[in-house]
Amino acid sequence: MAYLFPEDLIEEIRVNNDIVDVISEYVKLDKKGKNYFGRCPFHNEKTASFSVEPVKQIFNCFGCGKGGNVIHFIMGIENLDFPEALKLLAERAKIPIPETDTGVQDDAKARLKKELLEINIETARFFHNNLMNGNNKVPLAYLLDRRIERQTIIKFGLGYAVDSFDTLYRHLKSKGHSEKSIISSGLVIFKEETKKIYDRFRGRIMFPIFDIRGNVIAFGGRVMDSSQPKYMNSPETEVYHKGKHLYAMNFAKNACAKQIILAEGYMDVISLHQSGIINAVAPLGTALTENQGKLLKKYTEEIVLSFDSDNAGQAAALRGLDLLNEIGCNVKVLTLPSGKDPDEFIKTRGVDEFRRIVSKARNLVDFKLDLLDNKIDTTTNDGKVKFIDNAMVILDKIDNNVERELYVTKLSREIGVSEQSIYSELAKRQQRKDKAGIRQTRDTGLVKKNSVKRERRAETTEERLNKLELMLLSTICIENNVYFQIKDSIKLENIKSSEIRQAFSFAIERIENKSGILTGEILNKLSPALAESFANIIQSQSVFEDNRKAALDILKRMNLIGLEARKDEIIELKKRSDLTEGDVELLNRELSSIVLNIAVMKKGL
Repeated sequence: MAYLFPEDLIEEIRVNNDIVDVISEYVKLDKKGKNYFGRCPFHNEKTASFSVEPVKQIFNCFGCGKGGNVIHFIMGIENLDFPEALKLLAERAKIPIPETDTGVQDDAKARLKKELLEINIETARFFHNNLMNGNNKVPLAYLLDRRIERQTIIKFGLGYAVDSFDTLYRHLKSKGHSEKSIISSGLVIFKEETKKIYDRFRGRIMFPIFDIRGNVIAFGGRVMDSSQPKYMNSPETEVYHKGKHLYAMNFAKNACAKQIILAEGYMDVISLHQSGIINAVAPLGTALTENQGKLLKKYTEEIVLSFDSDNAGQAAALRGLDLLNEIGCNVKVLTLPSGKDPDEFIKTRGVDEFRRIVSKARNLVDFKLDLLDNKIDTTTNDGKVKFIDNAMVILDKIDNNVERELYVTKLSREIGVSEQSIYSELAKRQQRKDKAGIRQTRDTGLVKKNSVKRERRAETTEERLNKLELMLLSTICIENNVYFQIKDSIKLENIKSSEIRQAFSFAIERIENKSGILTGEILNKLSPALAESFANIIQSQSVFEDNRKAALDILKRMNLIGLEARKDEIIELKKRSDLTEGDVELLNRELSSIVLNIAVMKKGL
């Protein structure tokens, strides 16, 4: 671990971040009984298998197996390591973390990330000052001519990179930043052949890119003329991964809107925000990614894609629609008339008209059917057949029977084909899929059978023991008094996993000191992998009517695994050629005793 934290500080941070409150910022949760449920943010699903238990302060997904406490959740959802997640939660709870020898200890990677963020914020200030106070007045005039107000320029931290060789590099050096770190920031380019360093961005309007917490992580630069490339973005760095972030998401997430508009570019988003539509974001110069889709899903119920009406824009919309739909998002498409983008549309038609068109955005099926209708001439019989054949692919993906029936009725009326014929084609398509599935099962049956065997063989004695050790630990966490009832049967030296053994020691110490132990506290002691297993066990496997009886049963199973391991060991020892008759006799006696004990224990179980 890159950082060391006092145990009481970790627990203070965990306790002051209620798991339901924290997860609700990322996942829409519904209360059912004593627990909360929602769609898992860690894998694609359309039904809620993600459970949050407020009493035990743990989460668990019954679909993908992810689980743990609030710290593990933040680690997974924000792609952070333990110390970074702890710092985020500490900031959320306004708990100071001491930068001392006994508090946080930086490593090289953490120091680099910290310096890169410092370099980026200094660069943002430098660019902004160039724009607002620099000798070149053209960039500011360019933005004002495009009706970008000064207040908006300040809000988004817009700036200007002067058209010179290494002005930014020299500025960052003067602020004490190392050459190595400046190069790592991606703001400059190092030429190996000449050993020269020059600024990446020159003569461009600059757009700082923020992460969800408001840190400047990268930049986008736009030319003010027709030169190419029109836009240029920072390369990926230790603090910037373009497929994981969205432009202006740091502002949009605070809108608390049930809908987020996904526009194409920075200027579209800025224009929308300036017009009061602050629930707008944009990808970062790439096609929409799954990570960006999941980020959107965390903060809204519906996503409206606003792309150009040209072929490239429609293709981008289709890709985005399919991706978001697979993730489980409710998506719609906004097509602006006359090929205008949101920035141009609002300036010519006004924000109220834009809001009206947004309210009439089409859903996934309507958008795809309209595109199909525009491509195929349905006035001819051949065209109708071709249209219906292509439409079956779209209708086949509709899960809701009522929704599918409505579209079948609509198509029947518009194309002039009976509903029965359309249903017949859907049935044929399903039959082909079923047959293909049967063939695939036959072709891969042997592989599947062997893969199951491999999975069974893969569960080693150590893994079986780990599960049982975690189950035993869960019984005393759920009901602390159980420890005193089974105390004499627990031998810490027999706990094979050192990590689980340490967690046991911590739990026992707390219980014996009358402090008590909670499952959330134990999760702090476990690695993410074991924490997931423990959370899964707590929620799905440790529902016992009698925790004492369950604990004793688990102890027996653990002892049984130990005996079976020793039995196998003796059998292997007996194969040695250097054993004396006395050695063999002793091994035989021990083996007989073990076999008898195993038989008795299995009968009892």
